[in-house]
Amino acid sequence: MVLILKPHRIAYFPVPKNANTSIKEGFREAFSETDLTITSNLRMSARLRAMAEGCHRIAVVREPMQRALSGYGNRVVHHRDLERSAFTRVALGLLGLPLRPTPDAFFAHLKTYMAVNDRIRRHFLPQRAYLGAELGYFDALYRIDELDRLAADIGQRTGTPIAFGRHQTGGPKLRVDDVNEASRARIRAFYAEDIALLAGLFD
Repeated sequence: MVLILKPHRIAYFPVPKNANTSIKEGFREAFSETDLTITSNLRMSARLRAMAEGCHRIAVVREPMQRALSGYGNRVVHHRDLERSAFTRVALGLLGLPLRPTPDAFFAHLKTYMAVNDRIRRHFLPQRAYLGAELGYFDALYRIDELDRLAADIGQRTGTPIAFGRHQTGGPKLRVDDVNEASRARIRAFYAEDIALLAGLFD
């Protein structure tokens, strides 16, 4: 997906669980809908790159372990994505996997849960799927704790004040110590490309 603020040629590439709902709402509140183009294609592609040609390209990134834990609390516990899908309920029943997995059970079978539920898949895909393999493509990157800096930069570029509230915050706030070492190892292995891609931005 890409959000383009057409009058100012700013292209924002959202990543699920990286404050993308808050940022998109901020753009909608600050600017007219007619000034915005928002595509429905989520993953990075040649088409999205072509659409953003000549734009100031920005994205928000997040430490991979924290993003995974936040995704579990928000999508599995709060939104109950697994329980809301009839297909998922049947599939997990056949596989003998729980609809309400503990964090450790969820990450032990992460690929299976992603395979049987589209919402889970989209929210747990690596950031690389949405950003591409080269961060040099972007003119500016912001960590998720730098939304104030992002707002200030957009305000300076456009002359329009913008603020980003907090959305999609429901669910328990898991810490690294809330999952066992096996889960931590699985998360690090699954997001190994993200860890390499974001090296230097996070410890």
